Order: sequence, then C-alpha cells, then structure tokens
Amino acid sequence: MQTLRQMKRFMEPQSVALVGISRDTGEWAFNILENLLSYGYQGRIYPINSNTSEILGIKTYSNVTEVTDDIDLAIIATPRSPVPSLVKECIDSNILSIVVVAQGFADASDDQGKQLQKQITEIVQNSPARLIGPNTLGTANAFIDFSSSFVKIEMKKEPIGIICQTGTFFVGFQDLRLMGKGVDLGNACDIDFADSLEYFESDPETKLVALHIEGIQDTERFINTARRVARIKPLLALKTGKSEQAAKAAQSHSGSLTGSNKVWEAAFKQSGVIQVGDLEEFVDLARTFSVLPLMKRPKIGVATFSGAMGVMVMDSCQQYNLELGRLSAKTKRLLHAISPPWLNVGNPADIWPAVANSRLFTKGTRQGLEALLSDNQLGAVLFICAPFDMKFTTELCQLLNELAATYRDKPLVGCLWGPYGDEAIKELQNAGKVAAFPTPERAVKALARLNEYSQFRRRL
Repeated sequence: MQTLRQMKRFMEPQSVALVGISRDTGEWAFNILENLLSYGYQGRIYPINSNTSEILGIKTYSNVTEVTDDIDLAIIATPRSPVPSLVKECIDSNILSIVVVAQGFADASDDQGKQLQKQITEIVQNSPARLIGPNTLGTANAFIDFSSSFVKIEMKKEPIGIICQTGTFFVGFQDLRLMGKGVDLGNACDIDFADSLEYFESDPETKLVALHIEGIQDTERFINTARRVARIKPLLALKTGKSEQAAKAAQSHSGSLTGSNKVWEAAFKQSGVIQVGDLEEFVDLARTFSVLPLMKRPKIGVATFSGAMGVMVMDSCQQYNLELGRLSAKTKRLLHAISPPWLNVGNPADIWPAVANSRLFTKGTRQGLEALLSDNQLGAVLFICAPFDMKFTTELCQLLNELAATYRDKPLVGCLWGPYGDEAIKELQNAGKVAAFPTPERAVKALARLNEYSQFRRRL
C-alpha cells in the first residue's frame, strides 16, 4: 500500500515543484513549465529559480523551502553536480517523490558520475522519499494532462501503461501513441519495474502494460510482481541488450545489468509476461491488447477479398501455431446464400465474388463478416481487404467499428492494404475497437499472441 501511495504522487501529482527550471521559453527551450501549461495541467506548479521572480507569469521561488504548500512531486532539472544536495533539500522539505532529469550518473564513463548516483541513492534509502531516475524524462499521465518531460510530447488517453528505460517511448511512434500513462525509469537507482507495476496493477484506466527493459537489479521481486499483475492484465516486454555488444551499450545508456537472454526468457515465461521479438511486434501487440477482448476459443475465421491473401494467412497460421476453425453448418449456409453457386465455401471465406457480383460492397461485406462473427466455434475473425477509394474506406471503417461494438466479446482484426490501407488502419486505430495491420503475417502473429495470453488466462 505504501508503494502505491508513493507511485500515485509520481503519476497523479496535484502539486509540482520544478527545481532549476530555466527562464528560456519558446522553441527549443525544452522548458518543462512551458510544456505543462500547454498541456492544460490543472495542478499547482511551483517553479524554483533564484535568478528571476516569475516565468511565464508564474511566481518563482529561490528554493523549495520557501514553498509553504504541500508538494507531491519535485522535478530536478539541473546539471548533475548539485543534485545530491537538492535531493536532500527536497526531503528536508517533506517532498517524498522526486524525479531527477540530469544525465551523467551511472550512465557516465567517469567515476564522478557513479559516485554522484551512489550519493543520491544512499540519501533516498535513508529517508521515506522515493526517486525516479536519474537520466530520465520522468512520468506522464494523459488523463490529467501531465508530463515531467522536458521534451513536449503528444499524449492521448490510451488504456496503455508504459514502463521503459528510455524517453523514446514517451515521444511515441508513427503507428501508435503508446502514452496513456508512462514511467521512464532511466538509471532506476530507486523506483524500479516492480514499483511501477504495482501502480498499474490497480489502475482502472490501464488495460495493458508495456515494458521496455534493458536490465533489472531485483529480478526476483520483478518476477513475483509480474506474475501477479499478468493474471489480470497483459504484460508485454521488449528486452533489449541481448547481444554482448548491445549489453555493453545498455550499460553505458542506463547503467543497467542486462543478464543472460535465456534467463530472461525463462523469467518471462515463469511470470506470464509476453515477450516480443522487436519494436514492430511491440507496437503491434500494444495496439492489439489495448483494443481487443481476449479470445474465448483458440481458432479463427477469415473473410477475404483476395483468395491469394487467404492462402498467405494459412501459411502464417502454420508459422505462428494458430488454427483456422471449422465453420458451423449455419455459417456455411449463410455464406452459401450470398455466394455464387460455383464457389466452394470454406475458411478462409472468399467473399469477393459475393461482393463484386452484388455491387453492394458494404452490404455484402457485412453479411460475410456477420456470418463468421456469429459462429460460436470461432474465437476471433480476421478480415482481409484493400480499400479502393475514399468513399468505401469511410464506409468500411464505420462498418467494422459497428460490428466490433455489436460483437464486443469476439476480437475483430483487419488486414488492410492498398492505396487507402494506411488511412483505414489509422482511422480504426483512433476509434479503438478494431486492430488493423498492413500485412496478413502481422495480423496473424498478433492474433496468435492474443490467443496465447487468452489460454494463459483460461488456465488460471
């Protein structure tokens, strides 16, 4: 309970002290205060800068001891040398949650940096305070328009929590904004993965937790915490620093101990964490698990506008240990009713002849998908299509979102390519009901991982 209370101060601060905030504002100023104001953060902000009386119209203070209000979170944004004394000053002022932005501690090549990190670690360990960093962007929470990052980021109220050791994930990717809520642990001299997981475990706004891991000090505590959290929420893990050369780079980046890759694989398997192979899969699965329900049955149904793409899906299913389901008699009758007599109805179901023959693209697509979605023998449905113009793209996205809302307990995934495929994928992603991908391989792989976790949950 104490850890959760501390983490709430980091993630849901009602008052923030910005220690060492710069007077510089505007483009390339990297001013945390300016960023917070632009987000619309409604908490109380106390800039600490002894060289000016106000910044952006907000009164400044010479040091935190001048602030008489209770402060939930202090963000120290100074060069590294004064950090230990500033951390102690915050603790003496009863500020019990501290973010240290500066680099050049355990991540540095010199002994002074390592000694400075040792000093701040000892100060915190001998106090009731907790600290994130150093070498971090800190925390972010789109639900309260807050981020301690000096880089202005685009936040979105996604049901995704991210725990990482790099600010890269705060900035996000073109395919997906991962930032619903986030913790950049940096060098993780105090607050670690297990602490952060305890926050997300009980957070009602987080449906999925994604982890970027370079290294962990207390692996036993992590495994125990992850095992508990994975029973109620999916945990994705991208473990980097797996090669010898990359492990050395990780040590330089965050001062992390990386460990053996085989040990990590065993730890993830033991705790129910879903390990991903690369950044593309990390983003794909974050999209999948954040919008789709779990699969109640392990087999899928496929509706396709392209017979060739259907064959590719069959190859991918074999590669990723996912099975195509046997269609029920009722489903076959429904598909036969909309198909020409010469078409052999099966799974994958080629619905293009029915759609092209009727010239009613949306109606035919709806009938084909509804036949599969209503089949109780299927645990998920994959739809393969190339949106060919803007009008059909808009209608198709509306249809898929409607079907996903109607059949809310059955995952609906799209494989959408062609000139309007990217637009359709983006539109569906923004709606948050259907997961869509540009290739059948990525769609099937995402469904396979969803099925693995669904089976894990069913065994509990």
